[in-house]
Amino acid sequence: MPLVLVAGATIQCLHGGQGRLLGPGSPKLTVADHGVLAQGAEETFSFAPGAPGVLAPCTAATPSGPAPCTTKPTFPAGLTTKLTVDGLPVLLATASGPTVSTAGAGTWKVTAPGQQILEAV
Repeated sequence: MPLVLVAGATIQCLHGGQGRLLGPGSPKLTVADHGVLAQGAEETFSFAPGAPGVLAPCTAATPSGPAPCTTKPTFPAGLTTKLTVDGLPVLLATASGPTVSTAGAGTWKVTAPGQQILEAV
C-alpha cells in the first residue's frame, strides 16, 4: 500500500522543479503532528523561483524567458479510494498530475510523502 501524503510532502515537476506542499493539512487526521493532505492540496502549486514551498525552481523556459510550471487544478492520479478527510480523498505517494506553463504541458509527481507511518488504499 502507498504512503499517505502529509503537510511537507515534496513534489517535482518534469523540469526538475521541487517544492513542499505546505499544507497545513487536515487537523482531523495527523501523522507525527503533520496534517494529512486531501485532494486539492496540490492545486495551483507554482514551481517559480521564490514561490512558497519551492526548494528548486522549475527550469522550463521559452525563447522569451523562464516559464515555470504550475500544477493544474484537476483530479490527480494517486488518491485513496477508502480514506477520506472532510469528504475528500487523501493524496498518496503515487499521486501525479498535469502542470501548465508557457513552455507547454508537463507533469508532476511525488518525491517524498512527508511521513513513513500511514499507508492507505
